[in-house]
Amino acid sequence: MKLFLAVFGKAGSPFVSEEVSRYVKRLRGTSYPLEIVELKESRRDDKLKALSEEAEIFEKRFPKKEFIRVILSEEGKLMATVPLARWVEQKNSASIVFLIGSAYGINENLKASANLLLSLSPLTFTHDHARVIAAEQIYRIAMVVTGHPYHHV
Repeated sequence: MKLFLAVFGKAGSPFVSEEVSRYVKRLRGTSYPLEIVELKESRRDDKLKALSEEAEIFEKRFPKKEFIRVILSEEGKLMATVPLARWVEQKNSASIVFLIGSAYGINENLKASANLLLSLSPLTFTHDHARVIAAEQIYRIAMVVTGHPYHHV
């Protein structure tokens, strides 16, 4: 199984990049490698056009027929780590992409294409914080699935 964390734009600080890289390195060589994919954020002023453009970029890189999509959105489902890990585990050898949208959010059609619309929290986070939290949770999910004691179940 290959895991991807797709984000629109670049990390806002070296700290964020280092924190995310730490989890990527920990998962290297495991059954759940993680790859970070930074997608080009639209520069359009028109929100709907920007979201549509970003959706096209995501669709090209992560076609629905090849990837299970977990789209992170504030109106998504709240799940604890262990149930989310079990959900991921049921996907067997599929490639799973977790998507963090741009400052404009995520195109509604793209949200509708999600296999899972997931909320990290009812709180609002910056994109950088969401990136670090998502990377850590993906790492934690892999540890739960593999029975590693990182997550104390």
